Amino acid sequence: MRDLVVLGFMFALVPLALRHTFVAYLLWGWAGLIGLVDYLYGFMQGIAYAQWFAIAALVGLLLKRDKEQPPFQVSLTVVLFICFAVQCIVTASFAYAGLSRNWEIGVDLLKTLLFCSLMPMLVTSRWRLHAFLVMVGLGLGFHGLLDGLKFIASGGGHIARGLPKFGDNNNTAAAIATSIPILLYLARYSVNKWAKTGFIGVMVLAVLAVIASRSRGGFATLLVMAAWMIWHTKRKLGGLALLGVCLALALALAPAEWTERMDTIQDAQADNSFMTRVAAWKKSSAIALEHPFTGGGFYAVQSPALYEKYHAAQGLLGFIDTPNAYNYAAHSIYFQVMGDTGFIGLFIYLALFVNAFHVRRKILKLFTQQGATLQWAADLANTLGYSMVVFLVAGSLLSTAYFDIPFILIALMQATWQVLSVKGVPAKTAPTTINPAPLFKRRRHA
Repeated sequence: MRDLVVLGFMFALVPLALRHTFVAYLLWGWAGLIGLVDYLYGFMQGIAYAQWFAIAALVGLLLKRDKEQPPFQVSLTVVLFICFAVQCIVTASFAYAGLSRNWEIGVDLLKTLLFCSLMPMLVTSRWRLHAFLVMVGLGLGFHGLLDGLKFIASGGGHIARGLPKFGDNNNTAAAIATSIPILLYLARYSVNKWAKTGFIGVMVLAVLAVIASRSRGGFATLLVMAAWMIWHTKRKLGGLALLGVCLALALALAPAEWTERMDTIQDAQADNSFMTRVAAWKKSSAIALEHPFTGGGFYAVQSPALYEKYHAAQGLLGFIDTPNAYNYAAHSIYFQVMGDTGFIGLFIYLALFVNAFHVRRKILKLFTQQGATLQWAADLANTLGYSMVVFLVAGSLLSTAYFDIPFILIALMQATWQVLSVKGVPAKTAPTTINPAPLFKRRRHA
């Protein structure tokens, strides 16, 4: 039945993708975020949806079928994407022998970097920015919607196990949590009451889905995200009220074992699983010290073949006593990139986020100069910043460095800045080129 429903949707979506380059680009991103094949079991499962939509978008770009398509714009963000792509090729080429997923992960990452590098050529207006955000909300929010509903229907008994698209429950919780600020932004700027209610509903369900994952890292990420958002919003009372409602609902539905598991967050030193993570960080840093320019290759720390070589290595964290346990995961985006791509790869990876927050600062500075006409841009820059903070905090204990989500957020920040400057014209003239869709409106201010 699911396959038939998807087939019906494809009959409508494919002609749109072939006709409109921007639609093909949106569907490329949506197919990647939603991981459609994870929900199918029949004849539609073997289709590479993202690949076919990517081909349609690339052909449209080459033929310049999009009337709004500007020339390829080189920015520091794009330069860093290219540098990281080159480092990825070097890493995969000089990787340890026997890494079964080395080129698979490397090629997938190159596809993500290509997708993000092309964003300035297609996301060229405020309307397109919003359309792209809706796509992200529908792609990531879908996972939170399903697990949140199951959590409610089961009276708190449902456990979100994770999806092949993301990995285990911890990785899935981090991905869903990243979508929450975006869903809140979409709800805030929706004119249609049904759309507004829908986005708020999916956001609440996403929070419950993170709770359903039983992930301590996911719960801690929710708290950090809430604190960050409340600190930066002018409506602190409203934010606190919404947080209280979500926490009350979660505590009312969560079983006793969930509360007991969250209590272990208080003592990291006594938590054996945390110390096992530290042991994994030792292994990753040891690989980086031995191969500082290329790293060990993608998922090197997860290779059983390298266990004997590095399991007792102390790396950069020899001053911490850790158990001598089997561990085949990096358990940190920072140590994962360090071990896989070396110190150069880690530097570029961190530079991408630093540059994104620098772009955010420029957008906010422009907002203070131009006033309320750019309120939407300031809100969007903050929203993307919130989502990146969620990812960076959650990723400190997870092997999620190569998710497409953070790279998309970075590219969106750059696209927002470029929308505010049309051919170098100051942003105060840019609103004349913006044509918001009917579902969206600019916020009114007294």
